[in-house]
Amino acid sequence: MANIYGIDLGHHTVRLTQFEGSFGRLNYVDRSEAPVAQDTEAPADLTTRLAALDGLLANIERHASDTYVLGFPAEHASVRRIHLPFEDREKVLQALPFEVENQVPFDLDDMLLASRVLAAADGGSNVLCGMATQDKVSNLLETLNERSIDPKALVIDADLLGHYATTGVQVILDLGHTRTLVALCQDGSVVDVRALTRGGRDLTLAIATELNTPFESAEALKHSQGLGAIEGATAEVEWAEAELTEPQAELGQFDDDTTAAEITATDLPLAGGMASGVVKKAIVPLLADLRATLIAMEDRHGLDVDEVLVTGGGARLQGLKSLLSEVLGVGVRPVHVDDDADPAYALSHAAAVRVGGGKGRMLDLRVDGFAFRGNLAAIGNILRYSLLGAAALLLAGVGFFAYKTVTLNNQLERVEGHMADAVVAAFPDVNRDKVSDPAMAQAIMAEKSAETAARQDSLSAIIPDEPPILSLWEAIAKNVPAAKEARIDVRELQISEGTIKMKAETDGFEDASKIESSLQKYPRFKDARKSDEKKVKESIRFTVTIPLESEDTEEG
Repeated sequence: MANIYGIDLGHHTVRLTQFEGSFGRLNYVDRSEAPVAQDTEAPADLTTRLAALDGLLANIERHASDTYVLGFPAEHASVRRIHLPFEDREKVLQALPFEVENQVPFDLDDMLLASRVLAAADGGSNVLCGMATQDKVSNLLETLNERSIDPKALVIDADLLGHYATTGVQVILDLGHTRTLVALCQDGSVVDVRALTRGGRDLTLAIATELNTPFESAEALKHSQGLGAIEGATAEVEWAEAELTEPQAELGQFDDDTTAAEITATDLPLAGGMASGVVKKAIVPLLADLRATLIAMEDRHGLDVDEVLVTGGGARLQGLKSLLSEVLGVGVRPVHVDDDADPAYALSHAAAVRVGGGKGRMLDLRVDGFAFRGNLAAIGNILRYSLLGAAALLLAGVGFFAYKTVTLNNQLERVEGHMADAVVAAFPDVNRDKVSDPAMAQAIMAEKSAETAARQDSLSAIIPDEPPILSLWEAIAKNVPAAKEARIDVRELQISEGTIKMKAETDGFEDASKIESSLQKYPRFKDARKSDEKKVKESIRFTVTIPLESEDTEEG
């Protein structure tokens, strides 16, 4: 079965989720992560993040048939929702580029455009469009190709978060290291996305600056103290809670133009250590941007958010769930990515499942000249293996043919020898060398058979089919009277070449006459005559002489 890898090129941690399967049936196999080297001066660049990916790839057994799926960073893309007054998909695709070009400040010739049609209540079409420059997409694909990775899809990563949406109006937040992704979903489908340029790195830098501690130490303090979670609690325990936090305020508590200055650390209900106080203060701008974004989305789409689902590495931060619920005024719960509910793998997990499982259309930037053409290496291997298999079958077939040929030739030689022996045995005068060839043996057999048939015909002409004495005796037996008419006891029978002489005994002279008369009725015995009649006690003895004529004379 094929391996499917979902990749998350995070700025703090690179994550890899592996599934196995095909035709939409996937089985979870494994997942792994590698830290990205950090610099307090600037977030890790693409080269540094790919170096972390190389470490993960070195630990897996890769195959040419493997499938890779990657999210394209939403902060480097532009997402718009376009309304068109018709439903026909062909018309939508034809009109979309012109409509988009009228609403964006850049030339579409330099952009890649991905789209997905959404439902519209007025009978038209709402289209969610994602755009990114060809240069950025090309650069990412080229660096991946150097690692023998040709991703099947390059989906704008915020759109992948729709994998975790169910029903109602939900917001999926992915709290990353350098950015926060916001996906507004309605009944399981993403209808709007935003990428906020604030994330966990801002909190870590605030701790490092405020407490004058190295970046790594600040990162550890951030996760150990968080936002002032209850002492002894851990992120894993908190995420395992099934109930939602009771909302303390509504989104409408703040106006649309609420600023970070108006949301201060004193407004936040949680208390904690020194690091947690720094985190609470540093997270205020992110909360303000998040509130403003959600309120704008509600107004733009005429929707009311029912709940917020949190994913990403930042979702591990202690106290975050309670804080978000307090500030946003809606229920907040984590995304359960898999059995252990770790939300950090949300993007890599969703990439593998959504694309590998073929679940619905997404904002995939592999379009036009960047479209996925299939795994050429896998096709090459398949062709090579097919050719090797065909060659092996050909060699096996040739070998088997040669073996069968030799075997049959040996059998043929034995049969030809038996045939020659049979011909010589039947016709000893035939030279055996002349019948070594089957065709010659068959011709000689036919010739000898014809000669034998001719001799048989000649003998049949001079030799009757049955012995003449038996024929004459049968004729006498058939032409004497029946026993009830006249008794006849033959005492002596002499058959010569021209005469039959029979000495017999009967009851009286009259019976002797009946016997004579009966024999004369047979054409060949017409000259039969009785003689030498004499009385012996109560019987009459007599002699019957029958002159014989040939059958040809008789018939002539």
